Amino acid sequence: MMFTKCDSMLPRTLISLFLLPVLSAEPCAKTPGSNCKCETPSGIKIDLSPLDQSGTPRFTTVDPSNGDTYYYNPCSAFTIPGSACADVAACQDHKGADYSIGLQNTANFTGDTTDPTKIHLVYHTEPDPKGVIRETNIALECSDSTTPEFKFVKEDPPGKGKFFFTLTWNQLCYKPSSSGLSAGSILCIIFLVLVIVYFVGGILFLHFVRGATGAELIPNHSFWKDLPYLIRDGFTFVSNGCKIETTYDKI
Repeated sequence: MMFTKCDSMLPRTLISLFLLPVLSAEPCAKTPGSNCKCETPSGIKIDLSPLDQSGTPRFTTVDPSNGDTYYYNPCSAFTIPGSACADVAACQDHKGADYSIGLQNTANFTGDTTDPTKIHLVYHTEPDPKGVIRETNIALECSDSTTPEFKFVKEDPPGKGKFFFTLTWNQLCYKPSSSGLSAGSILCIIFLVLVIVYFVGGILFLHFVRGATGAELIPNHSFWKDLPYLIRDGFTFVSNGCKIETTYDKI
């Protein structure tokens, strides 16, 4: 009887182990004391310090739709003399008027390296007299070029001070700092080994010990047969707002 209970739990355990690496993420935590470095738990590092240009903006880009110019420096703050852009990470020149659109001490890495398009470096300003907080969102993207390229993408929504850019560079191709396997890779390997042991061992046991043949050789055959219906019932339960449907027989 005890074997039956453990046996019925095994497929559920395998499914759980499969979902863990799928759902695992690799957030890039900002390195203490730096505004332009981060590292993931598995050792993937992003370092923009080689692009820093102390005191002046390293990058300039233009919005082709209206001619606005944007300035950006990855690590240290810069000041444009005679403008509102003092000790900033990013600045907008709009029709001759300058606006801070991000401060270095607000730098924050968002997203995770499981998808090379998900890492963003985000800055924001303090509220201005009207309560407006401007924000700069820079997508860090891999390229083959050794020359970094900073491009304006959009202001979205228009006129609300939320600016989007891309920074492409060959040093932004996320590679682990060591040859070790990530936690997700280890879980995938464990899952694959368990699947092989589960099916091969189960088939051998059922055939030689219980004399099973045909479809009965599949371990927990009834569970796998019912799994599609269980999934369907789960989706139905969620789509109904996690409410259990109750029906009553007519008297």
